[in-house]
Amino acid sequence: PNAGKLACSVLRGGNGSNVILLPDAISRSNEAKELNIKMGEPYFKFNSVVKKHDVKVFSSNFELYADMSRRVMATLRTMVPLIEIYSIDEAFLDLSKVPDHELERFCCEIQQRVQRWTGIPISIGVSRTKTLAKVANAYAKHGNGILILLQEKEIDGFLVCLPVKEVWGVGRKYATYLSSQEIETALQLKKAPLKWIRQGMSVIGERIVWELNGKIAHPVKDQDTSKKMILVSRSLKKNLSTFEDLASFTSALMENAAEKLRNERKLATYVHVFIKTDRFQRASYYANKHVVVLDIAVDDTLMLHQAAQRGLKKIFFLGKRYKRVGVCLSGLVDGSHLQHSLFDRPSIQREGLTKTIDQINKKFGKKAVMYGDSRLKTFELTQRDHLSPCYTTKWEHLAKVF
Repeated sequence: PNAGKLACSVLRGGNGSNVILLPDAISRSNEAKELNIKMGEPYFKFNSVVKKHDVKVFSSNFELYADMSRRVMATLRTMVPLIEIYSIDEAFLDLSKVPDHELERFCCEIQQRVQRWTGIPISIGVSRTKTLAKVANAYAKHGNGILILLQEKEIDGFLVCLPVKEVWGVGRKYATYLSSQEIETALQLKKAPLKWIRQGMSVIGERIVWELNGKIAHPVKDQDTSKKMILVSRSLKKNLSTFEDLASFTSALMENAAEKLRNERKLATYVHVFIKTDRFQRASYYANKHVVVLDIAVDDTLMLHQAAQRGLKKIFFLGKRYKRVGVCLSGLVDGSHLQHSLFDRPSIQREGLTKTIDQINKKFGKKAVMYGDSRLKTFELTQRDHLSPCYTTKWEHLAKVF
């Protein structure tokens, strides 16, 4: 199932409005797409279209979208035990135990339950492989939201109309290569010789062709629901140019990441730091990242902060004005089985302090207690003048009923 741009579905309430998510057009309703507003296009470029066609614009509210995504996925799990979450608005379901003649009825029940329990409209594409299911889903969005493709003749009828660049897994690079070889449609790719495909597109292309021919190369996998990494990043309204400001901002981001890490009861082995200038200033664009390997897996904010600062020093370039900063924690391991050595006494003592800070922030609100060099609130983040309320995660944002 695909939630059909979950963020737009959350905001539009199913009323068919033109909807765009800012700061750039990172998500668009189908009605907005018809106005030729391109994905990722900066707001100033389509501002006149917004005014002319009464397009509703909203600032990104990932807290709300993540919660609604969780609700949709939880609803799907009540009907199908084996589910692989592919993205915030998409999942693969294993329907192998549902008889073919029952598929349409069962998909209708899924669609209706998700709509009834969450208010989110979804489209469902069913076929023999993930790649073909993606094809079915793409066409389902233009009908009643459900399309079942099981017969080869019917499948080929859709593949002949599908540009090869839109096949799941092809990507821009392979699409250009295939076009140079006069392969323009998904059906042509399906019929291409496997040996030739492997030579030009490696095993990746070979698996795509397998799947287009109904042979499973990517089975649905039941995922560990725990996170594999924790990423926290922000864009700034006012660019940063000094190392001190960048270091302070990075420290604040790391506080958020470390808190999430502890909530997951995990320890991190690697600390990633990345910085970027404005991507629309192409002549002076600069982006870099660095990974710091920790001696032991930790969840201590101070130790993670120190690692992030070391990484930042490696990539900071004087004279640049930075637009986006981020930190990522990876190599996550279970925190409940950590064994301290005799030389870990300082970190053991800090555990009590860290827990106390977490408890205070939980009781009195985030950032009630911060580390001295964390100044996230003093920086202007990306403008969010059109932010929608966090209806499902904050008591003060509950919808009022009169």
